[in-house]
Amino acid sequence: MDDLTLSSNNFPTNSTDERQALESGLQDILQADYAGNLHAMLASYQRILADNHQREQWPRVHDKLQTLFMCGKAVPLDGPMIGIPVAIRDSDFFRQTASLFGKNRSLLASIETMATAWNATFADTGLWMGKTFEPVSEAVVRDKCDDDPEQVANYDPASSRIGRNFFRQPPDPNALQDIALPVLEQAWKLKDRPMSSTAEGFDGELLAANLEKEKAIPYSKTGGIYLADMGASVVPEMNGKQVYQLNYRWPNLNPVFPMTLLVDELVQVGEGIYLGQLVYATKHYSLGAIDLPFIPGEKDIELGEPYAPHKHSVLESLRSVITGNSETHTPDYGYQNNGYFLMMDPAYAERVYADDAFPQLRPREGESGFETFGRKTAPVASLESDARDWLNGWQDDEILAQKFTTLISEPSTQAGDANVSDMLADDESVLQMLQRISADISAQSKYEDHLKHFDQLHRLFRSGVAPGIDNGLFQGAGKPGYNLRLDGQERHDWYGEPEQTQGFDYYHGATLNLHWGFSETFCPDREASASGASLMPSVLASALSGDAIRGPNVMNMVWHNIGKYIFPWAGKSFEKISPRKLSMLLDESPDLNERYPQRVRELKYHLASAPHYAVVKANRDDYWGKPGRFADYLSSSWDQGMSAEDKTFWTQEAAERWVMGYNLQDKRVVVADALMRIADMNYRIPEPVLQQASEASGSPFVRQGYSFLGVADQTSILPMNNSAEASKRVFQFHYRFPMMGGPVPIGYCLDELVEIADGLFLGQLIYATALDVPFHSAADPDEYKYQLFGYFLLLDDDWERHRQAIKLDTLN
Repeated sequence: MDDLTLSSNNFPTNSTDERQALESGLQDILQADYAGNLHAMLASYQRILADNHQREQWPRVHDKLQTLFMCGKAVPLDGPMIGIPVAIRDSDFFRQTASLFGKNRSLLASIETMATAWNATFADTGLWMGKTFEPVSEAVVRDKCDDDPEQVANYDPASSRIGRNFFRQPPDPNALQDIALPVLEQAWKLKDRPMSSTAEGFDGELLAANLEKEKAIPYSKTGGIYLADMGASVVPEMNGKQVYQLNYRWPNLNPVFPMTLLVDELVQVGEGIYLGQLVYATKHYSLGAIDLPFIPGEKDIELGEPYAPHKHSVLESLRSVITGNSETHTPDYGYQNNGYFLMMDPAYAERVYADDAFPQLRPREGESGFETFGRKTAPVASLESDARDWLNGWQDDEILAQKFTTLISEPSTQAGDANVSDMLADDESVLQMLQRISADISAQSKYEDHLKHFDQLHRLFRSGVAPGIDNGLFQGAGKPGYNLRLDGQERHDWYGEPEQTQGFDYYHGATLNLHWGFSETFCPDREASASGASLMPSVLASALSGDAIRGPNVMNMVWHNIGKYIFPWAGKSFEKISPRKLSMLLDESPDLNERYPQRVRELKYHLASAPHYAVVKANRDDYWGKPGRFADYLSSSWDQGMSAEDKTFWTQEAAERWVMGYNLQDKRVVVADALMRIADMNYRIPEPVLQQASEASGSPFVRQGYSFLGVADQTSILPMNNSAEASKRVFQFHYRFPMMGGPVPIGYCLDELVEIADGLFLGQLIYATALDVPFHSAADPDEYKYQLFGYFLLLDDDWERHRQAIKLDTLN
């Protein structure tokens, strides 16, 4: 358990009520959030504040951080510290006006533009990695503060420091992240990391002991200079509370905007843990200094009012002439809290970099500290060097040979289907068979896009065995029935309740063949007309009519020649779903806005989720005139009085039938990170322990999104899979329920899956083609005109290595 340094007595107040309220707030935090690990507690706050999807919780977490800061202890810092931004807040230039209406922040500031932009770009990249506090001479302090009397009088060798910040290149940077550090290096005149105490160009004393401690902190550039010392907080709400103050504003430090506004303040909250608040001036500030070569003089020209709290500015001199008062008047700089950050002693680096704290800061391979604190993974042989083994070597491995040549099947629902095992040639794996079939389909449909060319895949699908759910876990029919079983280590917030990934499993993805499914909707057979195309624009309807509908398979050709190189789909993942979450995501009640206001707001403002929000409105307006499939168990939401009987139902459903699922993306998606965060409300970076688990396969994923609900033991919605005598049982991926969200066109998707070999699954890509009909689970599926748009594969690690070796739907 951490040694806390928190006490309401650390805050100056003469009000007993204020003291009691502060103590009560502190105790509430410790009882509700603190479980003996302060790093983990603060990390949970940081994750909420770094997630734009959880902005409804930001004010509550900001209040907790303010309470912790008020109760923190003022102490000087010495040496290097690991750092992470916890929250960024906009300056509120209209706060006084807002206060007249009883508000703490103005409407404009409440948008939190800076926080939203930061979260979408740099929040968890480790771009900023901390600070160091180095001994400084009185002469240097005098020079940097231009002999400011208060700063000089406050000088104490034991506590006065000069400091600099640490910066680091983000991992797998997108275009914006890639240029961030070079831009900062030029704009802020950053220097290379000093490697010895004799390094030149630093105003502080580079102690060998401090440089040794810095080895635990991965950074490459340093700068952003400040003077640090004990002092009274400049934020009015702090009542003059003692803090350790970091002032960037002195002109002789050569600050660059926005450092010309910045004063950091720090307090100790636990052993080796310091909570800082970012403080910006909103009045009397400079935008920086520029050197105009055509104006003589040694000093640069200040754009605005240079920082000089105890000297007469031009305006102050004018005021003294007018008033006759020559006393120095300290300007009101309008200081405001603009967020929080942490400083953490590298002596506790193991705690800092732990999976339940800040693993995103952990040193990466090739960086300082990696050997001690980096996450070492077993070296993975490149697929190219190992290609011979996975191309044909499996035939000499008895276990792999059995796995790769044995089909998992059940009697087809179509009596006329031949035995699928007859498709498999001698010395051919099931995957090689699929590669051969896929090539034949591409050749046959090249000039005529017709589903008859997909007949072999249809037969395989109708004979495949649907995977199931076992105790909330995705379970295949083979042995052991899963690719991976792993629990996450980080806790995430799901609309007010913490959750942790459990039973994580994932499969790699590949596309076999695609088909223009609209052709079956608007021209079901070769002789039919396209009269149903009235739903489409006239030009497009004309293009889809008659022979044009059965023209070349453009979708398939575009995918194999262009699409697969652009779209970074890498597979799907499955994990347990809580009954609370399941009941929300399957809810189709007319009052969804009242039940789940935050989720509905997110749907509304993510324009790419328009189909889902349209369904919310359709349910509100009682479009179908009948309740949803699960209405009997949703008389109330889970958090608003759901009965014990209904909660038992959802608990059983979560254990026996449903899983939470995500589509996986590989590293190509990183360049579009900012766009994907805007488009997909469910887009996220998997926690490190999950990403690292995929590294050994040679085909790792880096992002999750396009979420779905997986459900077992369903009747296929495609007539081709059923017959009068039998219905095909499948595993379905539901994207369409209104509370799911997700970018167009995923809101029209409902995929189906069967297993055809141990760890190898064949999926049908299915979309609704009646685009104007809102989804409702109780409606007849025929209302949506579901059509087949192609086939895909999900593969475990063994099959994935084999796929890469035989080059099935690969990038080379």
